[in-house]
Amino acid sequence: MNHPGLSGTRPRQARQANTAAVLQLLVQRGPLARSDIAKELSLNHGSVSRIIEPLLSAGIVRELVEQSTRVGRPRVPVELNPSSRYAVGVHLGLERTTVGLIDLAGHSVRTQTENRDPADSAATLSRAAELAAGLADSAPGPVLGIGVAVGGEVDRAAGRVVRNDVLGWADVRVADVMRERTGLDVVVDGNVCALLGAELTFGAGLGQDKVSYLFVGNVAETGFLSRPVGTSSDGIIQGGFGRILVPGLTDAGHGPFGERGTDVALLAAARSAGLTVTSLTDLIRLADTDPVAIGLLEARSAQVALVADTVYDLMRPRMIILGGSGAPSDRWLEAVRERVETTPPEALARPRSRGNPLVTAAAGLVVRAFFTRGTAE
Repeated sequence: MNHPGLSGTRPRQARQANTAAVLQLLVQRGPLARSDIAKELSLNHGSVSRIIEPLLSAGIVRELVEQSTRVGRPRVPVELNPSSRYAVGVHLGLERTTVGLIDLAGHSVRTQTENRDPADSAATLSRAAELAAGLADSAPGPVLGIGVAVGGEVDRAAGRVVRNDVLGWADVRVADVMRERTGLDVVVDGNVCALLGAELTFGAGLGQDKVSYLFVGNVAETGFLSRPVGTSSDGIIQGGFGRILVPGLTDAGHGPFGERGTDVALLAAARSAGLTVTSLTDLIRLADTDPVAIGLLEARSAQVALVADTVYDLMRPRMIILGGSGAPSDRWLEAVRERVETTPPEALARPRSRGNPLVTAAAGLVVRAFFTRGTAE
């Protein structure tokens, strides 16, 4: 992870860029001694010390026990202090609003969920802001801001939902409402962009580039990190793969994944086959022993493998993360790996970020912005 030439820009910009590089290096590789940081980032020791000292004073990084060496001065490793700052995450789902508080390492402090009427956007946002404010007030340390993850088309720069057909929302200014109530910075983004960003910051994609995220649920969406951008959300492209043709779950025909491969289609096929299931969890539990359930999940694995191969053929990612119900357990991840043809099996992974995935992803929007801003505050 080299960043040559960072110190050659204007002083303030160079300092912020170098601080961001140090923070991201500690996230990915810490704890590290100052000499290791200097070597990795092609900076001199004086520059590293000038970066580390404000971070130490702010409590964002901390020193560990000295490591003795046979020659020279002892090495004092530094690492990120996860409990130095917190972020609030808000997920606006179809029937529920879920809010949570995480630290800089993505650990969940607390989570709260409420049912709501999805059609009333004003009441939904007002209540979400109240819940977020309450969590921020109860945080054990400074709160960086609020991240909001929501489905549909999102204008990140303006902090608004352009269109969400499932919720029935159009031109809903999410960030303005949250900011006015809490006084905190607010970042709004689409579910899949947030989920992929969380994996880049806390999970399977930490330190990686060229990563795809395939979300399989009631919708089929994908995010792709097209270039190295540290932990920033810039460069993540969001789209859908519902139109990719896949074999049916119970017949020899083919159809769009959005009709034949979603959770809705999978549960409908299970009920048509005589299984008493109301959720994917029910189906996965039955698949421990029931041959019909096993067959359905194997058929779904074949569908996901075909989607993964299509994405790999088009984009050649280094990693494909199967989120949602794409690979609901290690067992079914292996089932997908056994069925891919062009995708390297080792390139497939399950999400590893902690806690409630979408709440962690939402709060991660703020954490990533903090890591890439390059300031101690």
